[in-house]
Amino acid sequence: MKNEHTLKNIKITSVVNTVLILVISIFGLVLIAPFVISKDTNSLLISLALVMSTFIIVLYANKQIEKKNTELEMKISELDEMHKELNEKHKGLEYLVSHNTNIENMISSLISMFIKPGNIEGTLDEILKKTASFCYAEHCYLFLFKANGEPYISHSWKNEEKTEKKSVFELNSYSKFPWIGKKIVQKQIIHISKEEHLLAAADRERAIILSNGIQSLMVVPVELESSCIGFISIESTSSKSDCNLDNIQTLKILSEIMSTALNYRSFLKDLGLFKDLIDRSNDFIFIIDLEKNRIIDANETACKELGYTIEELTVMEENDLCLLFEDTFWKNDLRDIVGERYLQPGQTLTKKNGTKIPAEMNITFVTHDHHNYALAVVRDIASRLDMESRLAKTKQVMELAMEGADLGMWDWNLRTDEVMYNERWAEMIGYDVNNIEKSILSWKKLIHPDDMEIVDNSINEHINRETPFFEAEFRMKNSKGRWQWILARGKITEFDNKQPFRFTGTTMDLDERKKVEEELRHSNELKDLFTDIMRHDLLNPAGNIRGFSELLYEMEDDPKKSRIIGNVQRNTNKLIDMIDTAAKFAKLETTEELELKGVDIMESLRNVIEQFEQQLHDKNMSLQVLAEGNYPAMLNPIVEEIFANYISNAIKYSPENTEINIDIIDLNYTWMVTVADSGEGIPDDAKPLVFDRFKRVNKSGVKGSGLGLAIVKKIAELLDGSVGVEDNPEGNGSMFWVKLKKYHGMLDNDTSPIIDIKAPIGNEAIHNAKTEIHSMMH
Repeated sequence: MKNEHTLKNIKITSVVNTVLILVISIFGLVLIAPFVISKDTNSLLISLALVMSTFIIVLYANKQIEKKNTELEMKISELDEMHKELNEKHKGLEYLVSHNTNIENMISSLISMFIKPGNIEGTLDEILKKTASFCYAEHCYLFLFKANGEPYISHSWKNEEKTEKKSVFELNSYSKFPWIGKKIVQKQIIHISKEEHLLAAADRERAIILSNGIQSLMVVPVELESSCIGFISIESTSSKSDCNLDNIQTLKILSEIMSTALNYRSFLKDLGLFKDLIDRSNDFIFIIDLEKNRIIDANETACKELGYTIEELTVMEENDLCLLFEDTFWKNDLRDIVGERYLQPGQTLTKKNGTKIPAEMNITFVTHDHHNYALAVVRDIASRLDMESRLAKTKQVMELAMEGADLGMWDWNLRTDEVMYNERWAEMIGYDVNNIEKSILSWKKLIHPDDMEIVDNSINEHINRETPFFEAEFRMKNSKGRWQWILARGKITEFDNKQPFRFTGTTMDLDERKKVEEELRHSNELKDLFTDIMRHDLLNPAGNIRGFSELLYEMEDDPKKSRIIGNVQRNTNKLIDMIDTAAKFAKLETTEELELKGVDIMESLRNVIEQFEQQLHDKNMSLQVLAEGNYPAMLNPIVEEIFANYISNAIKYSPENTEINIDIIDLNYTWMVTVADSGEGIPDDAKPLVFDRFKRVNKSGVKGSGLGLAIVKKIAELLDGSVGVEDNPEGNGSMFWVKLKKYHGMLDNDTSPIIDIKAPIGNEAIHNAKTEIHSMMH
């Protein structure tokens, strides 16, 4: 300003120039006037020349002055421009200084929160508030990534003057922002606004953001241990915000502060978990200052179980500590003897109420910052001592139980191959336990050579962890030289460096059981023989009787004799039916499993219904199949026996001129086939018994021998199904049902039975009988 004023003072104005010219003109007139009057031409010329010279000199000087004035004006103009620029730069510098001061204050205030940590959640909210305020934005959100990569809102902040608003990343699926997601993974700060120049790939995402009322969006990645764990979304609904990339360095610092806060929160959670686990530990945990002989901390379990508060424990003097622990076990000379840690069993702690607690202490000595401490983990072993006492009693009981169960016991050391036996094991094969060589080789020498491979394989399979335990039946040579059957069971009970070390088990004398099994096998053979006799040797004569009776009935005209022959026919048919049913049941009793495949229930029903057309016609009865379509099930063709039995009983026990209804009901995983008749029905108390063989003690209201329905139940069980009976829901009579498992594959047209349970019913015998009678007559 001073230089400008000086330059302006140096300028000679045009007024001064004009006055100077006037002065020279007047001076010239005054000078030449006397010569004009005196008419002195020479003097006049000289004067005029002098005046003109002076005038020319003045004009020249005036021109130079004007030129200098122009140059000065240009300099002054340049100085004015420079002054304006300096003022602008000064204002910009003042703004930067003020802005940087605000940033420093903001960062300082955020960092100060970590010096005296308090509410870490509040700290995270404050970081969002400072970040939004720094960018003059109305909303700020912290998103963290889930394990599947999807973000979720952890914290949020909004301007108090604004209403609650969801983030653009809440209103839209994160998958709609692939470009932003890629930039976040690359840990790049993103600015999106209407004016911001972006790549074409980001235009669609910008359109989504603008359509949600966001005028300016800043996305700042948040890192933790070099991994991107989330991002800060700074959202402004006003175009006046200061969200732009000029603040990138400050935003990076804020992101780092946010990362620090999140890391600190994680640390506090881990620390809280650790403290909670220590407090919840079943052991008493004490931290002791060895130099001050004071407890400086203890967990909640110690306080609760001993009856002291933490304040009472931390102010205890040495005498009180000796009373609590029985002695001051942390003396420095002990550390020199036992080293950094040792176990002290047989210790006793005294509660506040004077009760003694048996305990063992695990002591660890620690030096931290040149200060010595002891960590004492004290375990209450009262329960363990009680358990040991119980185990000793249990062991005694087990020994008595093994003695009562007549079991021998053996214990095999796999490392030394030494085997220990109890007295009962030796007695079982007629030896004295003291006279048996205690080695695995001696034991194997007593095993029958034919059984040795089985025993070895069973042992090796268990040692190699292929089976959960060892079990084998084999023969051993007893003291009398006779082979004796025994059952040995065992299990690896101890490991050394994950290798089997100890093999323990029991031995049972099976000689008597083997004898019983042999007798049972012989009995089964007799049963099978009886079944064969019943199926063939009894059924054929019965068939002959039926054949002869049919011919006699056709030939006889006497009503009385015909009635007698009819009774013979009925009883013969009943006898054949009973023999046939008993043979089927005997065959099923020995069947443990059937081969199942996909079978259409409707096709099986059609096959069975065809067999009863004549019986239905004779009683003027109708049979209705209510179901339609295909019903694939996991079956064996033997299922037709179930349908045949149900339909036969429905015809047999229903009045004439009635109807039988068959239906198939879908029960999700099974089909339920129902056969409903119009007979007398079955009492409720008899329903649970009709399918059980030999349980019809009181047959009131129940007809039949019971074997037919027992066969039905056995077949259903082999088909992994179930059977039952209910009252006919449509009226009088009963509804028998069977549930069968569905089949979901392609049906096989082959319906040949897997097992044959049909007994010959004497048709061949009947034919032979008729031929014989005809030959006799002729």
